[in-house]
Formats: sequence, structure tokens, C-alpha cells
Amino acid sequence: MSRKLKGIAAAPGVAIAPLVHFHGTLDYIPTWKVAPEDVDKEKGRLTEAVAEVTRSLHDLQNQLAGELTAHEVRIWDAQLAILHDPTFRQDVAREIDLHGVNLEVALQRVIARYEEVFERMPDPAMRERAADLRDIGRQLVGALMARDRTRYTANGRDYVFAADEFLPSDAGILDREHIRGIVTAHGGKYSHGAILARSLGIPAVVGVEDVLVRAGSGTTVVVDGNTGTVILDPNADELAQYQLRLREQRGIDQRIAEVRFQPAVTTDGVAVRLHANVEGVRDLDSLETEPIEGIGLFRTEFAFMERRQFPTEEEQVAMYRRAMQGAGGKPVTFRTLDVGGDKPLRYLRMPEERNPVLGWRGIRLCLDWPDILFTQMRAILRAGALGHARILLPMITSRSEVQRCRDVLDQLVRDLRDNAEEHDPQIELGVMVEVPVVVPVLPEILPLCDFVSVGTNDLVQYLLAVDRDNQRVAKMYDPFHPGVLRVLQQIADHCARAGKPAAVCGEIAGDHVFTPVLVGLGFRELSMAPVFVPRVKLTLRSFSLGECRSLAAQALAADSTTAVRKLVQDRVRVRWDRFLASGDAGGTGR
Repeated sequence: MSRKLKGIAAAPGVAIAPLVHFHGTLDYIPTWKVAPEDVDKEKGRLTEAVAEVTRSLHDLQNQLAGELTAHEVRIWDAQLAILHDPTFRQDVAREIDLHGVNLEVALQRVIARYEEVFERMPDPAMRERAADLRDIGRQLVGALMARDRTRYTANGRDYVFAADEFLPSDAGILDREHIRGIVTAHGGKYSHGAILARSLGIPAVVGVEDVLVRAGSGTTVVVDGNTGTVILDPNADELAQYQLRLREQRGIDQRIAEVRFQPAVTTDGVAVRLHANVEGVRDLDSLETEPIEGIGLFRTEFAFMERRQFPTEEEQVAMYRRAMQGAGGKPVTFRTLDVGGDKPLRYLRMPEERNPVLGWRGIRLCLDWPDILFTQMRAILRAGALGHARILLPMITSRSEVQRCRDVLDQLVRDLRDNAEEHDPQIELGVMVEVPVVVPVLPEILPLCDFVSVGTNDLVQYLLAVDRDNQRVAKMYDPFHPGVLRVLQQIADHCARAGKPAAVCGEIAGDHVFTPVLVGLGFRELSMAPVFVPRVKLTLRSFSLGECRSLAAQALAADSTTAVRKLVQDRVRVRWDRFLASGDAGGTGR
């Protein structure tokens, strides 16, 4: 009997193969008391272990240099930095001095303390750096015990890696020719292990807490890295469905190179602007600007969350200029600070709230603390002198909120002009549509702004009253709900009547199955994680505008989520099967 488990989608793609358990920890850590006269000798063992692990990491970087970009290979630089950090080595030596424990135990204690610090950090990306510490500890102790990790040989059989977590050093022991997927009990999508999986093109689902208990080695599993789903012992229908998707995926991979730099247009030449979502400056080094029209969502809050205090105006200007440069002259949409809810700032005292997602967050916080908004808008204006910037306001619920922000922006533009300071005089102001109540009042708001961007993640969550991170109700979170589509239609219609562009920047913008529906509803700008751009472009280039409108009309008229999903998936699959079989990626010839 098949069992479906839910986790976090960490690397896209689909895999079907038997599960293989990997045990990442050492079964036995030696413990002994170190005599005072042997303390210096014991501390000296650390130098030898660091040298050995350093050699090992450099070997791994060289080994993977042909499969990863120069930026991706630098994942291991973080571990090398820890290894050679004087503070880390001093803390380990101090543990031996104070407590007379052997080096293996000292390492375990120090790394545990460091982990605790990282895991208390509010930024998910910073919390997941704790995995690098665990990985370093494992490698150092292994080196001290002369325990080399055995390289896994799959004997020519495909397999799915299953472990407590996937750490960067695991890449050195895997049979990469036959690994098809990764499933872990812990970890997150910002960890270096997840980044590595994406870079190597291995579908991965992390945070599946009971997978190691419920599935033994040899169990056939489906890993859906697009939705964060793992199916144990799939039944015949599930297996057939995912085998079809796997064949489709292989065909798509062959076509991506063909359309990568071609225009994002329908078969009859209607252009759709595809933009990238960026979570901060750390994403810019690996961003390919050629296939996109610009950055449609730059989440500024992550830079605030990584600091110990509010960044100054000059610090923000430097960050936003880096984004403008990374976009290669293309427009960048900066979302103003969106903290609160599940994204607190450790240096800002937030009130205790029973439901923080519905509380003091987004534009509400910034309007209550206008200095934050003033400084950020001024920094974006100054950075915008390098190209074209757009400012996007989150959690908008009323016209008065937009009016206050417009007044601040207009005053800043006048001040910068009067003082002859470089800035972007053509900067645009947009609003996010993510709170349902804003939809019926959009006609009053649109005269105050230049564009609209629909944040479907929160919009769908609020419309359906479903917390998508709550496993008890997460299955009810479905953007294919007819009511959701009708709200999206209302948004597109309001914007069309006002002559204002409407974009979608939530997860459904990167779901290629949704692409023809969004285009049919009237959206001409989609912003997504860069990894999804080729798939969306492929789908777009296989439909005409008329076909998109017809499909959207049928979906709007459907009476259930199931009916909508089947209608759209069947239509897209037939089209993809046709052009993949013919080798025609849309046939636009453009």
C-alpha cells in the first residue's frame, strides 16, 4: 500500500528508484581524560586533523569542478573558513585546557555550542549554516580516528539517497552516476546540501521527519522535488503518472538548451515577460540574466535579517547597487521590508501575537516606523541611478496606505532632485496583491501606483483559510481552486481597465502547468525562481494566446479543484507530448 509523505521541496525534478539508507554519524566517539602534561600534545592533534580535512575538501572541489560552476564549487569555502578560523581553534583548545578532555570530545562540545547559536537565528539561511558545522565536526573526528568514509558503489543500479541530512561532504562518497534523488529527515532548502543538490540536478525533498522509520532500504520511492512529496511503495496508477512525468522531464531537459535564449512568446507571437525572484545579494553570483527580462522580486528583508542592527542608508545603497549591477542593466523590483509573522528581526522587539501572520508585518510595520520606509526608499532611489528600479509594497489593504507611501516617495524624489543627487527619476511604485480585501478596492488604488504584482502564496493561503505549512491542512492548499482563479481574473481585469501591468510573483508563476491559465487570464509578466524559467518558456512557446484564453475560460467555469487540475494538466501534457515527440519547442521560429 502506497504512503505519501510531505516535506520541503529542495531541488526540482522527479525520481523513481529504490531507497538506500546512509548513516552519516560515527557510532563511537572515544572519551578519555588528558593528563596535564599531555594537554599541548592533545591540542597539536587538531593541526594534523585540520590539514587532512583541508586536503580532502580541496580534492572534492577539484573532483566536482567539471560538474559545478566556479561559484557553486565555493560551497566548500564556508567549511574551509570554519576549519581555519582562529576563534574556532582557540575555543577547542580552551575546552581541552579547562576540562582535560580529549580532542574528539572537545570538538563535539564546541560545535554543539556553535550549532545552538546558529539554530536560534531568525534567518532560515543562517540557521542552516549549522549543517556545515556538523559536517566539519564529522570530518575532523573521522580524520582523528583514521576512519575514511567508504565510497558507495551502486553496482550499476539507480538509487535514492536517504539519510538524516545531506551534507556537502556526502557528495564525495556517492555514486553520482546512479543517484536519482535525495530524501532526508532534516534540513532546509537554504542549506548547502540543498544548494548542491540543485546544482547537480538531483531532485531532493528534505524535512521528511519519519522517512527513515517508515521506509527501509530497498523500498521503491517516488521523489517529487517540485512539490515536496515522497511516495513510498507507489501503486500502479501513481507509478504510471510519475513515469510519464519522468519521461517528460528527460525530454524537457533536452529541449531547454534549444529555447534557453529564445523569446518568451506564444506560438502567435504574444510576448510574456519572464523575471527572476531573488532572495538577496547571495543569489546574484549564480543568476543568468540572458534568459530573463529582469528581477521581478528582490526580497530585501533577508539582508536585514542577517544583521545585528538596521542597515544604514549607505549599507542599503551598496546592496541595492549590487542588485542593479547583477541584473545587467535590466529592471529590478525591490520589495520593501517585509518582516514580522514568520520573519522576525532579532534586533527589533516584536509584540507577542496570537496569529503573527495576520499581525504587525509588512507595510503595517513600516508605516508605524516611517524612518525605516524613508531610509529604504531613499536608498533604492539612489541605487536606481544605475538602471531602472521599481518599489513594491507588501501587505497592502487600503488606498490610504498606498497614498502615504506615494507621498513619501514623491517627497524623496523632489529632495534628491533639488540636491542634485543621482537617483532614478523614473522609478515605479507597485503594490502586492496578497490580502484578499484589496481586490475589490483595486480600482481606487491603481491611480496611485504604476504596476501590480500578485503574491499568490499568501493570497491563496488567505483565500482558502489554509496554513500551507500545517501538515494537517496543507493538502487543502491548492491554487487550482476555481475561486482562486476567479479572484485572479478580477485582478487582471481591474489592471487591464486601468491600463496598469499586472504580474504574478508567487510560486504558481514558476509552475509551467499554470502558465497557459495565467496568460489566458491576462497576465503578461511572471516572476519565479530562475530554475523554473526554461520550463515556463517551453510551455509558453507551445500555446497560442487563443488557446490560453480558451483554457482559462474552461477552468473558470469548472465546479471543483479536481476538475480544474485535471483539465489543465491534461491539456498541457498533450501539448508537451506533441512538441517533444516532434522536436519542436513551440515552433515559433523566433
